[in-house]
Amino acid sequence: MTEIPFDNVCGRWTMGHKKTEKERAEGDVKREAGRKSQGHKEEKKGRKVELRYIDPDAKEVFVAGDFNGWDTTSHPMKRDKEGVWKAKLRLPPGRYEYKFFADGKWIHYVKGVERVPNPFGTENMVLWVD
Repeated sequence: MTEIPFDNVCGRWTMGHKKTEKERAEGDVKREAGRKSQGHKEEKKGRKVELRYIDPDAKEVFVAGDFNGWDTTSHPMKRDKEGVWKAKLRLPPGRYEYKFFADGKWIHYVKGVERVPNPFGTENMVLWVD
């Protein structure tokens, strides 16, 4: 019985061609790149959550937290007709602390949201993602 080698890079069976050392090395690089791209897809997985902040008079609102390194510009929120600001995030399960940043000022309190003290003498809001 003749053994037919399997090409792991392209996912097909190959006949009559033995790979050179260079071809094997290139295949290893392609496989590693494929794994990294799959890891990138894994990063995109997570649960979709929507954060809301009501302030019809605000001109610009962002959400910042430990999920984005407390960056006050990376997650802008969008205002609807009623003045509700919304941001949709995709986060892996876990506990996150966050705040809203509206018109250049931190928002420390939103009614009905769990809060915890932070090292700066104010409070952060808490988001649990299942």
